[in-house]
Amino acid sequence: MSNQQIQHFLKHQRLWATVFLVTWFSINVVVLATTKLMEFQRAEHPISAWEPFCWEVSSALMILLLIPLGIFVNDCWLEKLSLKTRLACHALATLPFSAAHVAGMVATRHLTYLLMDHHYKFGNLWVESFYEYRKDAQTYLTLALIIFGYRFIVRRLQGEASYLAKDEESEDAAPELPPERLLIKKLGREFLIQTSDIEWIEASGNYANLHIKDRTYPMRITMDKLEKLLPQNFVRIHRSTIVNLEQIQEVQSLDSGDHQMTLHNKKILTLSRRYREDFKKLLSLS
Repeated sequence: MSNQQIQHFLKHQRLWATVFLVTWFSINVVVLATTKLMEFQRAEHPISAWEPFCWEVSSALMILLLIPLGIFVNDCWLEKLSLKTRLACHALATLPFSAAHVAGMVATRHLTYLLMDHHYKFGNLWVESFYEYRKDAQTYLTLALIIFGYRFIVRRLQGEASYLAKDEESEDAAPELPPERLLIKKLGREFLIQTSDIEWIEASGNYANLHIKDRTYPMRITMDKLEKLLPQNFVRIHRSTIVNLEQIQEVQSLDSGDHQMTLHNKKILTLSRRYREDFKKLLSLS
């Protein structure tokens, strides 16, 4: 893969992830639906061709809708827990995941059958729910591994930032004074970046994404800790955002009470009401 292709992938990560998931689920729908259709035909119990597709599409659609919610819950709460606690929470999360999947799937099937002037029968609630849970638990854990692997690849391609170690035994030690440079490890290579070149920073689970021009470098650190370690020209403007004051082009007020901040690179950020007063005092804004 060329550097240009890598940069396109990193710039459009959500698009690539969405295309991958939709393509994967679409192939599964076609394979599983046609397999069930052939199985019914072999058993000399013919059914309408649309029925197995209805079953598989309703199932795939609900899982796709649940994925963003699962990622949100993981990034906001689970990522902050210890590994053992996180694994236990993921195991428990298979229960509400399956319940939501089955409820949405059955509702979609009932509606589709109604539109086709047919009646859909789910079967014995407890038996069928247990049957679906076995599959849903496997699906949940498979998706979790895929998402973890995808993010690992992205971080490897982006490069991971860290503070320069004081010595070989304290690689993660942060300096007492704000650092002028950060170390970037990327695909087996190491190089330095100027802290002053960072345009803005956003929180992402246990990571803080450092934005420099068209590049993003993840750093494993909390926003609260990073805010204290950065030079004074870096200011917190949102619970999940820190900005370099030198990169701000203009600030506009919004009807909601928040402010819209435009950087020199045309990136638009939100200055939340929680941090507005401190920001105004810092810049002597009226």
